[in-house]
Amino acid sequence: ITSIMNRVRNLKNKYRNEENITDEFNYTKISADTTDNSGTVNQIMMTTNNPEDWLCFLLKLEKKGVPQMDVSLLNRLIGRYSQAVTALPAEKYSQDESYARILVRFAELKA
Repeated sequence: ITSIMNRVRNLKNKYRNEENITDEFNYTKISADTTDNSGTVNQIMMTTNNPEDWLCFLLKLEKKGVPQMDVSLLNRLIGRYSQAVTALPAEKYSQDESYARILVRFAELKA
């Protein structure tokens, strides 16, 4: 547990200090609804369904406001992170850094 917690802390520090966290999202043909982003979610789930694409999408969604100040955004983020965790099989992505970041951020938002 100590090893995992140290790894999580290191990941949080590493990515908190980066300014450009993979803002490139390669789906230019996605017709996403700006309120619930269901088009983007469906596109991710039906095509690649990998942690990197989910993380890019979730980070872009977080940039729309401050979850600690906007309960509506916080609830929407928790829902989307939950959807990502459900869609990504842990046994397949347990060693993936983007998957770990999704899990950590999901836990932070729920806390």
